[in-house]
Amino acid sequence: MFSHANLFKFKISIVTIALCVFSVPASVEATSWAILIGVDDYFQAQDLKYCGADQNALAVRLKQSGFPEKQVFLLHDKATDGRYRPTKRNIEKQLQLVLGLVERGDVVLLSFSGHGLHFGGKSYLCPNDAELDDPNTLINTEAVYDLLKRCPASLKVLLVDACRNDPRPGGQRSLTATNESTALARSFQEATPEGIVLLNSCAPGEISWEEEEFGHGVFMNFVLGGLKGEADGNSDGAVSLAELARYANLNTKVHVARRYNDSQRPFITNESTLDALDFKFSIGSPGAAELITNSIGMKLKLIPAGEFMMGSSISAEEVERQFKAFEADAQSHSGEQPRHRVRITRPFYLGVHEVTVGQFRRFVNSAGYETEPESDSKGAHGWNEFERKFEGPDPKYNWRNSGFVQTDSHPVVNVTWNDAVAFCKWLSRQEEVQYRLPTEAEWEYACRAGTTTLFYNGNDPESLAQVGNVADGTFGAKFSAWKPISARDGYVFTAPSGRFQPNSFGLYDMHGNVNEWCSDWYGVDYYETSPITAPSGPDSGSFRVLRGGSWHSDPDGLRSAFRNRSSPEDRFVFVGFRVVRVVE
Repeated sequence: MFSHANLFKFKISIVTIALCVFSVPASVEATSWAILIGVDDYFQAQDLKYCGADQNALAVRLKQSGFPEKQVFLLHDKATDGRYRPTKRNIEKQLQLVLGLVERGDVVLLSFSGHGLHFGGKSYLCPNDAELDDPNTLINTEAVYDLLKRCPASLKVLLVDACRNDPRPGGQRSLTATNESTALARSFQEATPEGIVLLNSCAPGEISWEEEEFGHGVFMNFVLGGLKGEADGNSDGAVSLAELARYANLNTKVHVARRYNDSQRPFITNESTLDALDFKFSIGSPGAAELITNSIGMKLKLIPAGEFMMGSSISAEEVERQFKAFEADAQSHSGEQPRHRVRITRPFYLGVHEVTVGQFRRFVNSAGYETEPESDSKGAHGWNEFERKFEGPDPKYNWRNSGFVQTDSHPVVNVTWNDAVAFCKWLSRQEEVQYRLPTEAEWEYACRAGTTTLFYNGNDPESLAQVGNVADGTFGAKFSAWKPISARDGYVFTAPSGRFQPNSFGLYDMHGNVNEWCSDWYGVDYYETSPITAPSGPDSGSFRVLRGGSWHSDPDGLRSAFRNRSSPEDRFVFVGFRVVRVVE
């Protein structure tokens, strides 16, 4: 599933050449410039997967952070204009041209993803037409340094993500920390001129990993996340170069160590200058609408970045005492502590409603998809009105039939976590934007909408009938053995989406109707070690997180802090989901 990039991305140096005839603005202000180079396809070397994706995503992010569109130059394999494909000739021309236009006070960012070589005491960048045994077909990094030194820009940043490997097919030879890698380290570190900051993905002799789940190199994934706001450590709405470098470096080390049991140690040259730099990348998404409607009629609300206290504000024993009438059990609340600060660093769109039967039907019909209860022939759970009992799993029950009335406007139920993820992947392909399940932290942040009370509308259990479809008086009239609240919401089973009062973010049914799948694995002690910034749950587990409670939940299970869990293959008449759309 995961592969490493047999790249060798490194500080960019290039041969001095004549000016070329690329299209450039007639006049430019003193501002920021970017030259982005991503090479996946090679004539001789092993092809790579995500270098072009790295640089395409970086181009989008830089434009959103304030880089003028006409001053972001992208060279990659899929360029429709042949002048922007990453050949040796094109790369050299582009560097020479852009650096010739830069003025005093400007900022230059030069980023490269692709193979590289080190031999004869020199480092080389590999264009896609490189002949690996012929240095004349490569780009000498020392010449790029020379161009940058002569460039009048006040800040010059090199961003590099690459292995230190032999990129020839079958080579894949990591350099050892001896003669060759030592020379390489000197060329990358000691030789970096003052005024140039280099952010490099790994140390000599190490692999820079690519990851299919990210669709990027691991290092570049965290660079991109950092630029979107995850690196904004002081919450000032911008990301400094120091914050970006340290965020990407730390998270790359931790992720690679956990996922691959391997070492990847990014490093920074001229790091001592970072904190003194005044340059910052702005975050957010200029022009992002507060409310959007997607191609299947789903409404999504923009949830801003921010901080909140996650978890229960009262002990498990106090929860048990307050909800004793509903037979609350303190042991089931042990995972809600300790209460801890969480920072959501990136805005995201969240479904205003849970995914409905009608929306899920569009997916099934379009993709020809069979849900797990259908494909494994085990079926799901349902209500047998004739025998007045819940039963299952039984093949007669699935998302189409739960034993009670479900119109296209009701939330879909009897879908597994895997089915919910399949829906998100289909919708992502349909719209060419990323959809996914919310993390548990995103879900609670969105549910609370700035509140610290037990429910987003206060602490009174009886008030829940105003904001959600819960185990209430209507439900209790049918199920006399239950201990519901006395207030009536008018529904026994699921209610059509959006029938109750929304929270301050404009989200409906965050309490009740159906439990909602989250992306995280469940860890009962995860809060003890959860990171402050954008936590996404344990790396593995047996259960996925469920949040929000449902139409048959008592007040204890409807609290904003309440955590539930279930196997990814489970299917129930009280479980559905809502989706996140990633803000690009």
